[in-house]
Amino acid sequence: MINNSNALQQANAYRDISEQFVVDASFLWLLRSIGVKQPHYYLEDLSALEKRIDANLDGLMCNFELAWDICLEELTYQQAGETFTAAIIAFRSRNVNKIKQVIDHAFSNDDTFKGLVSAMAWLPKNLINDWVERFLYSKDLNHKYLAIAFYGVKRKNPGNILQELFQREDCLAHHKLLVRLLRLVGELKLYTFANQVQSLASHESPEIAFWANWSLVMLGEHKRVLTLLDFIKEESSWQGLAIQTVFKVLPIDMSRKWISEFAQKPEMIRTVIRATGVLGDPHAVPWLIDRMSHFDTAKIAGEAFSLITGIDLERYELTIEPPEDITVVPSDDDNEDVSLDEDEHLPFPDVNKINHTWLRYRDRYKAGSRYILGIEVAKNNPATIAKLNNTLKQIPQRQRASVALTLALLDPQSPYVNVKAMSII
Repeated sequence: MINNSNALQQANAYRDISEQFVVDASFLWLLRSIGVKQPHYYLEDLSALEKRIDANLDGLMCNFELAWDICLEELTYQQAGETFTAAIIAFRSRNVNKIKQVIDHAFSNDDTFKGLVSAMAWLPKNLINDWVERFLYSKDLNHKYLAIAFYGVKRKNPGNILQELFQREDCLAHHKLLVRLLRLVGELKLYTFANQVQSLASHESPEIAFWANWSLVMLGEHKRVLTLLDFIKEESSWQGLAIQTVFKVLPIDMSRKWISEFAQKPEMIRTVIRATGVLGDPHAVPWLIDRMSHFDTAKIAGEAFSLITGIDLERYELTIEPPEDITVVPSDDDNEDVSLDEDEHLPFPDVNKINHTWLRYRDRYKAGSRYILGIEVAKNNPATIAKLNNTLKQIPQRQRASVALTLALLDPQSPYVNVKAMSII
């Protein structure tokens, strides 16, 4: 009886440890998935999280079957992080049934699918390549969708099969697969597919039309950027990318015109501020400083100021604590607008100090020119491209995303770097 009791306690201890590894790996992955889009996360922050995730995943290697049983229990929550962890265990086990089980689960919803794709991108080639190839040539269109999503995340070209996928009616009718195909053409700058993409630019689905036109812009058809303006006017998952793309490409005079038009609608003030920062014309800096005096736009205006000038508010001590007598907290109760959440990790600007700083340094900037992080953006200028490339490993994630897109749009040969990929330091 004593021996049995000891064995049971030991088994429970092992289970508790494994459960903690699973929970921690899933939670840390969630933190990282949020961090890659944050204004205060740097590459070293992502690297630190990745090391902690790997440590927990390695801890699960001690007892595969126990780890898998716990992962199965966690999958019932149908969340991205739990799917990520289960997928890592399944592929590491090389057990076909486990892998098929986690693949089937991943199609439960968009979050679980995201967790699976992330896990596949996380794992080494020797565990993944054969499976990706199998998915790519599978009769199941969902499997093809999974493979194309993987290639997009990894920024890899799947090869000649793309031609077939764009010609097959069943693939074109699979909405999610088609969106991923269109994205891939733009992300990898696959110029040979411009005609196929153009034929879908007026698609009845707004999402498909957006990605078709966005990819054409990425392929150098900059006149297409006008079609993206409509996608800025309403909130959607692609609104932010539309703002970034339009105001990096549209000539400055036309950009000012559209920004002025948007400014006529009070509900679009945050869109106007974002667009102003992306445009990068220092002519608008005084207006941004004025917007810093308004609590609801202070932080985002400060971010736009930094994006144009390269002046880091925290580094140069141009911040204050938010006023205690004003509280604006997004609520999920009756108000669906939680847009201020994206400001949470932005510093609150010190308007007086910033104004003095701008008066001191404004002569370094030319009104009517484009700047990003204080670097003047000039087409066909190797110096501009070199400077921007040098910044990519030194700036926070949200700025990295903006710089990566600028580089891809400036130079037809520049790849569109995936700033959400695993960090390499």
